[in-house]
Amino acid sequence: MKHKTSISNLEKMNINGSTQWVLVKGKNISAPLLIHVQAGPGLPIISEATEMERLLQLENHFLVAYWDQRGCGLAYDKTIPRETFNLEQMADDIIACTKYLLDKYHQRKAVLVGYSLGATTSLMAVAKDGSSFSAVFAAGTDIDIPYANQYALEFATKKATERNNKKMLKKISDLQRVPIVESKRLQQRAEILTNLGGIKNGSSYNRLLLASVKNILFSKHYGVGGLIKTLKGMTVCTDALLPEFNNLNMFEKVPMVRVPVHFIQGNLDAVAPADKGREYFEALDASQKSFSLFEESAHLPQYEEPEKFANLILSYLIA
Repeated sequence: MKHKTSISNLEKMNINGSTQWVLVKGKNISAPLLIHVQAGPGLPIISEATEMERLLQLENHFLVAYWDQRGCGLAYDKTIPRETFNLEQMADDIIACTKYLLDKYHQRKAVLVGYSLGATTSLMAVAKDGSSFSAVFAAGTDIDIPYANQYALEFATKKATERNNKKMLKKISDLQRVPIVESKRLQQRAEILTNLGGIKNGSSYNRLLLASVKNILFSKHYGVGGLIKTLKGMTVCTDALLPEFNNLNMFEKVPMVRVPVHFIQGNLDAVAPADKGREYFEALDASQKSFSLFEESAHLPQYEEPEKFANLILSYLIA
């Protein structure tokens, strides 16, 4: 019988001229490689590893990589050139990181699980070079941002009106006056949408923020220093990416992929609207594709309906 060797390894990588970090964990070092591609702009994922594994338990079946990308979390560095924070670079980094891990762990192809902006850049990566990937799971994909930005504010206005919350309606009106092109205003919108149920069903913004901060502070890889780096990285990444991000249209950018794509969409999502997700799924020219609607989820189905989420990914092993 082949001996199964477990692994938990944090390592530093040089990816396209940038120092980045990846935490690789699993019960069997020979299991298929799965790479989590973080949401954003600027949100780390290594700090979420313990919580994600508690809910999804993917490390029993995969060799799982939690990767802090360029400028995010552990990878924050004030010397990184601002112009390298762009979507094409992020897609190139996914390809380079995947090839590095495949070579190190002697595997041929990897499964990508991307979240929000991470789903978008995962699709961009496989469209550029699909040779290293066996499948993509795209959760809450950012697709048509001009449409999504308008949808988010209309969603917020409708929900706040239903609650007769005049204070929140005033905040929404203030956000509508000027385009959201920097991190502070994006966080203001996130707070409103979360408190109205459009980011994590049943959670307030403060509860969601506290959970993220606790995960960072109690992670043996982060602590207080890691929290400071994370906050700096989020601001830098967001401010650099938002102008480009606000014009994103995946119908034009990625009309075709030749890797199987499995779309995961929250029905209550105020950030990545379900109707636009289905529209893109139907339009995408793909070798194989599927679409799963998570009825009780908003923008974080991996946390809102974790068992269903994990089972969908595990079905890939059986297929």
